[in-house]
Amino acid sequence: MSDEKKTPQEVKITRLRKLTRKRWFYPAVYLSAVAIVLAAAFLIQHSLNDRKPNANEHGKTALNQKDKEAIPVTGAKEVFQWPVLDKDSVEIAMPFYDVNADEKEQEAALVNYNNTYVPNKGICIVAKDGKSFDVTASVSGKVVRAEKDDLLGYVVEIQHKDGVNTVYDSLGSIAVEKGQTVSQGDVIGTAGENKFMKDLGVHLHFEIRKDGVAVDPVAYFQKTVASLDKVTKANNKATGEKSGSGDDTRNDNGAKNNDGSNNDNRDQNKTNQDSTDQGTSGGSHDDTSSTDSGTSLDGGEGADTAP
Repeated sequence: MSDEKKTPQEVKITRLRKLTRKRWFYPAVYLSAVAIVLAAAFLIQHSLNDRKPNANEHGKTALNQKDKEAIPVTGAKEVFQWPVLDKDSVEIAMPFYDVNADEKEQEAALVNYNNTYVPNKGICIVAKDGKSFDVTASVSGKVVRAEKDDLLGYVVEIQHKDGVNTVYDSLGSIAVEKGQTVSQGDVIGTAGENKFMKDLGVHLHFEIRKDGVAVDPVAYFQKTVASLDKVTKANNKATGEKSGSGDDTRNDNGAKNNDGSNNDNRDQNKTNQDSTDQGTSGGSHDDTSSTDSGTSLDGGEGADTAP
């Protein structure tokens, strides 16, 4: 029977039978099936990945997550970064005071306030063009302090893991609240001026503290929070934990506030400041310490000095 005498359905069946007898037919069918299965698996995997949140993505401004009670911990690979968006646009106007440095370097790290010299327990950062700039979180953490201080300007303190805090003061404005969770690189405020270091103009005062003891931030940039566990007693003395003058130490005062608030002697500071209109009070970022000569070596903030 010729194809003309067969029905269309019979013609199709005949042609299909001829096609299946070809050597390449079944391998082609197999490869096509494999390709379809792989394509389906790829689409499913891609769809699942799109649903997973990316923990590395965050906006420039910190989101308010104050309802979260747990203190965030930094990732194992997260290291201290400069607290600015563009490191190349800023420079250090005043370094950290290191008791092991030479005399010239120490003099450059002394703050002169009301004729009293106080060691700088952080670094003072200024823009090369002298203008204000955005201040960012050096490491992810929880904001434990966000307020305006009469002497230091706006102050933000962020708590990290293992007793490590970062402090940002001389801020002209703040963009976070106490209890808020911030990620590394989030904008927390802008650089501004304060009364304590008014000669520097617009700047950021930045500190890194381990159990309340200030360390040189420059020494820990590009290092993890865990690296601060190696801070020795010698480091503690170098940062003014024990000045030998009988003044209070951060371990005696600041370390009591494990939430990072460091409110030790703050009320006394304000009382002394209000009662000394003739300029007999001095300060250096939260903690206070008075010696017979009126020079503070305590290593904290807001140091008051005796006339």
